[in-house]
Amino acid sequence: MMPDFGDRYNLPASRTDHDRLRMLCEIHDPHTHELLRQAGLGAGHKFLEMGCGLGYISRWAATQASHVTALDLSEEHLAEAGRMGQAAGLCNIEWRQANIYDHGLSEETFDYTYSRWILVHLNRPVDAMRKLLGLLKPGGLMVCEEPVVDSAYSEPPTEGYDRHPQLVHGLSATRKVDYSGGRRLHTWAAEAGFEIVDVRAYQPHYLSGPHKGFWSWTVEAAGPSLLADGVLTQEDLQKVLSAMRVADGDPNVMVAGYRNHQLIARKPR
Repeated sequence: MMPDFGDRYNLPASRTDHDRLRMLCEIHDPHTHELLRQAGLGAGHKFLEMGCGLGYISRWAATQASHVTALDLSEEHLAEAGRMGQAAGLCNIEWRQANIYDHGLSEETFDYTYSRWILVHLNRPVDAMRKLLGLLKPGGLMVCEEPVVDSAYSEPPTEGYDRHPQLVHGLSATRKVDYSGGRRLHTWAAEAGFEIVDVRAYQPHYLSGPHKGFWSWTVEAAGPSLLADGVLTQEDLQKVLSAMRVADGDPNVMVAGYRNHQLIARKPR
């Protein structure tokens, strides 16, 4: 049972969503590895990941840094992440159930903090960044990745992907969050007290292959939240999903996923 720590996460955090999270990692982890290498992660560093999920990045970071602390809300995610870490023979990872606002960690402990696709789910992303600022040593780096969820589209345009931004805006309004906050990462970080080191972005595009269907899969996973918050009806949800899947299966339709924004920011010395 996942505890309720304030801000509401829009997607399931259970074993039923593990396959979708694995696909997310297949799509995005190579970009994340490059980003963390660019930030200088290496031997002797203490690394913290907030919202580690199944722990793919934390386990990779454990092969680069001296020690990793990985936090998540989901007991199921942490159990699976720990099992895979043990199978890989990694002994330098601490798995902890905690949230970004009330983490119980010592101040000025870490050389790096990392999070991906967490801040856009929070009502108070700047406050969350201030929490990370406190956990970093002076001169330490916060590395973040956040999407612009309403940037998904198809070419040529299709009914399902044309409806997608409306769903994003509707859920953002009811949850009082910014699911397209990736483009504001640098302004949030500056407001939280960080010095901006680097910003960049990328957007995956597909004509075919299993990854092409990731974004319709994510809408399906978010379906209970869309229904509960009155963003659309069950009938509308099925129409949107059906139309998106037709586009996913058409090799003549290009599907572009969420544009993902990346940030490296430094705690002032």
